[in-house]
Amino acid sequence: MIQKKTGDITIRVFGVDENKELHKEISEIANEAMNYFQDTIGPYPHKQLDIILDELGMEYPGVVTAGSIYNRLQKSPEHLKRTVVHEIAHQWFYGVISNDPYHDAWLDEGITTFATLLFYANQGNDTSFDEELFREFTLPVNLPLDKYSSNEQSGYIYGKSSEMLWGVFQENGGELKAEDFLKNYYDHYQYKEVNTQEFVRFLKYYLNLKDDDYFKDWILLENNNENLN
Repeated sequence: MIQKKTGDITIRVFGVDENKELHKEISEIANEAMNYFQDTIGPYPHKQLDIILDELGMEYPGVVTAGSIYNRLQKSPEHLKRTVVHEIAHQWFYGVISNDPYHDAWLDEGITTFATLLFYANQGNDTSFDEELFREFTLPVNLPLDKYSSNEQSGYIYGKSSEMLWGVFQENGGELKAEDFLKNYYDHYQYKEVNTQEFVRFLKYYLNLKDDDYFKDWILLENNNENLN
């Protein structure tokens, strides 16, 4: 176990293998992510965060897991670190602002991925938007989970949702505007449950968007609902 203090918060990294140098690197990036998310979005609601490097990535209030088995899965140490950052971001999105994880899974997974993207952008990583990457994903991102095939589900709720949201901000204020939006979104909806319609309503209000044109290629709204059975 590696323990690190950031402000009043204790971050503990538990490793189940012998790669102590990697555990130390994960402790350091967790500290950076915690500081970034607190400064950008809002205060972390607990006094401690435990990161358990075992099994697959999963979020719980005050506890996250991320797979130490990355070698067996042919994943890199950088992928493991990114998973840790993603699960830490969930402490805000799903940990504090909740949503229906079956009907609106994109709202926590997509926004968490979006917040992770902003963290890496803040560190100087490339965040160029590639709409072509998700051209084959023709469905909206806010369908119930059983509407997607198992091999495409992640592409919609993690990938297409975050990339399309990033595209909205690329045309409306960029990175700093996106960060400020997450802060306002968190301030307004903390400890509440949000659905897709409410998220879009708030985003349109925040960006002063006059219509739904920015959402027509990726979100199914009530006013253009179709029979998808």
